[in-house]
Amino acid sequence: MVKLIVAVKRRADMSPEAFHEYWRTTHASKVRSIPAAERYIRRYVQCHTIPAAYAEGEVAFDGAVELWFDSVADQQAFFSDPDYLREVQPDESRFADMEQTVFFLTEEEVIIDNG
Repeated sequence: MVKLIVAVKRRADMSPEAFHEYWRTTHASKVRSIPAAERYIRRYVQCHTIPAAYAEGEVAFDGAVELWFDSVADQQAFFSDPDYLREVQPDESRFADMEQTVFFLTEEEVIIDNG
């Protein structure tokens, strides 16, 4: 299993509140709506920067996404799927600054699991 982690930076013209609302609702719905999501994604988690962090000034990232896939091939298939390219990818730039957003593919190693 591999996990894609995406550190997301919001567009400069969006407030934190508008960014988080759009990402939680509109964008998440677009991801869920495409058949490729069910076919390739094993888990999709959004991690939102807490409101208190904004009181301290500009944040490095406004959140992170964790996407689990069975393999690198499945991750690549999802991101090259025509539905993703038509429905989801164009939406990303509506709320995220894609030049400051960072993508990295990982393999998880559990060190502590008290859950």
